[in-house]
Amino acid sequence: MRSAASRLAAHVAARVASAARTSREVGGATLSAAWDDRILGLSAEAGFWSLLSMTPLMLVLLSAIGYLAPLFGPQIIPLVRAKILHAAGKFLVPDAVHSVLTPILNEVTQQDHVGLLSVGTLIALWTGSTAMSTYVNTITIAYDMRGIRSAVRSRILAFLMYLGSLVVGTITLPLLIIVPGWALTVVPLHIQPAIRPFVTYGYWPAVIVVCTVAITVLYHFAVPISRAWRLHLPGAIAAMALWLASSYLLRTYLTYAIAHSPTYGAMAAPVASLLFLYVTGLALLLGAELNAQIRHRHKARKLQAHGEQANPTIPNG
Repeated sequence: MRSAASRLAAHVAARVASAARTSREVGGATLSAAWDDRILGLSAEAGFWSLLSMTPLMLVLLSAIGYLAPLFGPQIIPLVRAKILHAAGKFLVPDAVHSVLTPILNEVTQQDHVGLLSVGTLIALWTGSTAMSTYVNTITIAYDMRGIRSAVRSRILAFLMYLGSLVVGTITLPLLIIVPGWALTVVPLHIQPAIRPFVTYGYWPAVIVVCTVAITVLYHFAVPISRAWRLHLPGAIAAMALWLASSYLLRTYLTYAIAHSPTYGAMAAPVASLLFLYVTGLALLLGAELNAQIRHRHKARKLQAHGEQANPTIPNG
């Protein structure tokens, strides 16, 4: 009995050691490939275009949601605005929320719906699709598939993906705000105390799941050669975890630095916003590099297995 338990413990220890060794190898290969692919510079490029597109993006998004007011109610715009500020406060430093995001939302919520057909729409589509194009091109480079898709096709794809994200965001944002309260109103009163904790504490996990799915969709369509959806999931999960951790650490550091150093001054808010968008791009691109390294590892194993089958060991004698 003890011998069986010892063998099981040894087997588990060997599997854990093998998994740890594989994780180190894949992690090291991911960082090395990311450095070769200039991921730091490309993340900065994506962050710059994302920051540049923030104002027109909010204008188009909130204007589009305004057209759906008959479905969600006239209060949907103030609710979306409040929810965006509340969510941003968990990741951005207070100066960035008050000095950058709040004025943007105050400005765009005072616009009427014709803003959806204005020059702001064209600016949002251009700057936003440029940021998306950076992600698409970098993910393509990570998978070593740069020459498969032409530059024109890549830009058209980025434009369509960005346009699709606007449409999905226009529908998803109101639903994320309305559904929790709606779920409590439709259930019987005697069940509400049991449902309320799930709605209260399950909201942010649900948002994280939605964002992880969105990252998986980005990886799936950015790769020129179609792959199974599940193969993009490891990088999407890693990107989401890395983004949450880096956003928290960045927020903690900047809150301390801004509070204890007057050198930031008026530049504190835009610098903090740009750094947040930078770590966002870095997390997304590192997730793509991780998927690429996992793909390369599986491909190498298949080639090795095929080689062993093609050249079987000849027995002695």
